Amino acid sequence: MAGSNDYELPRGKSQVLRGYAPGNVVNFGQLGVTTKIDGWDFGGRFDDIDKDRVANLVRSRTNRFRNRTVGDQWDNVTTDSIDVIELGGAKSELFPLVFYCEDPSCRKVHDASSPQYLPDDGSCYACGTDLTQLTFVNIHECGNIEGPSPDRGCPDHGFDDYRLVKNQTAPATWYYQCRQCGSRMDRLGTDCDICDEQMSGPVPASSSRVHYPQTGVIIDIPFLDERPEDIPRGEPWARTLMSVHLDPGKLDDHTIESLATTTGNVEKYEQLVEDHGEEAARDMIETMGISLEGRKMAIAETEHITPPDAETNPDDDDMFIADPAYTNISQELFTFLRSTRGYQGDADDLGETTRHPLPNSLEDYLEQPDFIDRHPQSRRYKPQLAETHIRDAWVVDQFPLLNLSYGYTRGSPRPQDTDLREFDHPLGRNLTPVFADRTPSEAIVLELDRAAIVNWLAANNVIDTVPDTTDEQALKSWFFNHIATTELENPFTEVDHEITRATYTLLHTMSHTLLSTAGEQCGLATGSLSERLLPTVPAIIIYAASTENFALGSMFTLFKTRLHPWLNDARGLADQCLLDPACSDGPGGAACDACVFTNITSCEALNEHLDRRFLTGDSNITGFWSPAIENGIEVTEPDLPLS
Repeated sequence: MAGSNDYELPRGKSQVLRGYAPGNVVNFGQLGVTTKIDGWDFGGRFDDIDKDRVANLVRSRTNRFRNRTVGDQWDNVTTDSIDVIELGGAKSELFPLVFYCEDPSCRKVHDASSPQYLPDDGSCYACGTDLTQLTFVNIHECGNIEGPSPDRGCPDHGFDDYRLVKNQTAPATWYYQCRQCGSRMDRLGTDCDICDEQMSGPVPASSSRVHYPQTGVIIDIPFLDERPEDIPRGEPWARTLMSVHLDPGKLDDHTIESLATTTGNVEKYEQLVEDHGEEAARDMIETMGISLEGRKMAIAETEHITPPDAETNPDDDDMFIADPAYTNISQELFTFLRSTRGYQGDADDLGETTRHPLPNSLEDYLEQPDFIDRHPQSRRYKPQLAETHIRDAWVVDQFPLLNLSYGYTRGSPRPQDTDLREFDHPLGRNLTPVFADRTPSEAIVLELDRAAIVNWLAANNVIDTVPDTTDEQALKSWFFNHIATTELENPFTEVDHEITRATYTLLHTMSHTLLSTAGEQCGLATGSLSERLLPTVPAIIIYAASTENFALGSMFTLFKTRLHPWLNDARGLADQCLLDPACSDGPGGAACDACVFTNITSCEALNEHLDRRFLTGDSNITGFWSPAIENGIEVTEPDLPLS
């Protein structure tokens, strides 16, 4: 029995990252026992990622936990306090180490502090009958876990020889009894050694309450054709992306990186002016062939844009500062532009990387006569999108995900009730390890109709003035100027900015109707799908979060052949709930487990900020999908005959 620790259980890295995290108790099926994951091996360090994004994600998640007993390691998560590591495998050990004899007349308990002290042949020392693992554990919200061993022994014989009494079906009523004198000992429950409080238990070792993995996902698109360190971050990078978003034609002759690099060259020029004077600096810039047009262009075309949560710059001479608002906007825009436009430079720059999105637009498919010939229902796609207030759509191959795991909790899914436990660093370093795995996936990107959203906000008295809905650049600028992305970083904090709260709740609810109904059309379980919202675009991304590193074309099938019923189903889901009217009249919004709630691992906001009434309306709310909401989409059906 002791040798079972050396057994191997092959699993993919993504599956290990979610289901086999340190501290979890899993069924080692081949042996018929449960084991506890003791730790993850070091598989290398991720040096080519944006650690700022990783630290921001972990920091925004960790401050919602109770954290009464875990020290101060989560108080200030920074790039210097974390280590982003590729996992190399999981190590497990038998747990719990409590076995009992299967002979009802014996039931001798074999309890050990280490597997080596258990019988090697799996037979009872007293009678030779096979042993069975007592697969129950005791857990506490502080993160502690204990086996079902008794706290108190027999007053006369201690823990020398005792048996398990299963006199009723409920494990909570089972107890231990001294085999020598018959004295009754403890039940299977116990007190927490850390908190000195009663633990929850006994619960089955396979219960979901035993281990709640704390994970996150980052869209991990790399920079190409320029050195990443040459691309300025913060506001300069955001303004370059905003200028491209306002005028996508700029990418006809440039890449986003090349435009951003010319933006960064201004800093070089200003330093040369300071060191050598303006005339000499100009000559040097011309000699080096450096362009300064990028930043001038970005400033001129975006100077009218100031996000509502942008920090006030104390130095009027330096307009560019590190600002979370601009950082969030740049992350949204770079994800959207690359996932819809692809890479604009030399195809050789892509090499063999699987980290760069390869988009296909709906327009491209609808321009292919053979596509409409094979899929005649596609003639309905554009009207359906317009009716749902979706402006454009893309399906994306090689959608690059960076899956993260940074800790775990026990006992309750509510963060405010639990302490977040960090993993042990596999190299013993005094850093918080964040384990990661890169997974290429498939995604569908849906760009929403901006005119319809601002008209909906006006219809519900959220805004008083509507921008020119015929001017797409004005509408794009309006969203940059009116969405406070920093208020959306923690799903459990109240969003005070009214326009942001209404817009995000609208997008999030719409995303959940799409997420919850996509599985029926593409064949993937709903729990295998996830969302990413880009409120400043605005856009919704539904992607396959497969734990097996592939999605088998499911999103392409959904996009090309099932788009029409998918959108119909999404609108139907929003329209009613099995628990109405209780759900539709809920004080926190019309949303529950019976309608738009989804798996927590699939939702970027942990089922917060949802309300079906924003889509369908009621006596006090004009619904987004109401005929009264006008959009700015001109629908032109393919002028190709059906076969």
